[in-house]
Amino acid sequence: MKRLIGVVAIMLGLGFAPAWAGSHGGQPPVGAQCLDCHEAEVKSHGKHAYHGDCVSCHTSAVDHAKAETAKESAPKGSRPESINAGLPKSEQCLSCHKNDAKHMNFAFSDHAKANVQCRDCHGSHTPKIKSLTAGMQKAGKDAALCVSCHKDVQAKFNLRSHHPLREGGVSCKDCHDPHGGKQLTLAGKTTQCTQCHQNVRGPHAFEHAPAVEDCATCHNPHGTPNPKLLNLAQPMLCLQCHSVPGNRHGNTGLGTNGQTISATALRNCSSCHNAPHGSHMDQHLRF
Repeated sequence: MKRLIGVVAIMLGLGFAPAWAGSHGGQPPVGAQCLDCHEAEVKSHGKHAYHGDCVSCHTSAVDHAKAETAKESAPKGSRPESINAGLPKSEQCLSCHKNDAKHMNFAFSDHAKANVQCRDCHGSHTPKIKSLTAGMQKAGKDAALCVSCHKDVQAKFNLRSHHPLREGGVSCKDCHDPHGGKQLTLAGKTTQCTQCHQNVRGPHAFEHAPAVEDCATCHNPHGTPNPKLLNLAQPMLCLQCHSVPGNRHGNTGLGTNGQTISATALRNCSSCHNAPHGSHMDQHLRF
């Protein structure tokens, strides 16, 4: 023991100071010092190479550590006030996570415009979503994270017609980029939809303008009470844009083959116009 003390004394005499002596104002590495009080948080980040030093994200961590140390040694009646270590903002995260296609446009994203911080989705030290609630087991943690804020959208997935999110068929990120925005892509919504729904992809000889411009004109991508994700039931959906010509659709009129068109047929426009996304053969989108 005496020999060990002697070796340490010699090292100190020769100037072998700890490696951290000249950094952070003479304080030990903040991650190591924080371990005394924040063991769980520090260990959760210890496996990440760039998250080992708390100061890189918590900008006031050094002042916080000094204040806590001063409180321990000060008399009870004169203890200084605590200093918050500072919650990391997106700017701190993007100082490292900015040189890739996934994060480089976050400043222009819808989340950034709404003042959503990286920690709001990714959690401060551990994932925000640790377990899945009922109805979200198949959807996965990414979708569960999204609906923790977007409650109005979650309700639509419980409607009669919906994209199979709860069933595990799709994820929110299949259609939405959480780090980007609508204006960052030259492709329209229809192009995004037809990446999966290739059977309705154009171009067609006879186009249906709403289908070309925006699928959401007729469909709600999350869910509706109507079949096929339609915003409204037929014929009201079609009648928002199309009037009913009496010479063809009236109850007293005649169809193309001489038959009377009844009110029953008018309840579902796609019974006759069964190519609502576009046709290669008929300008009236009948086939």
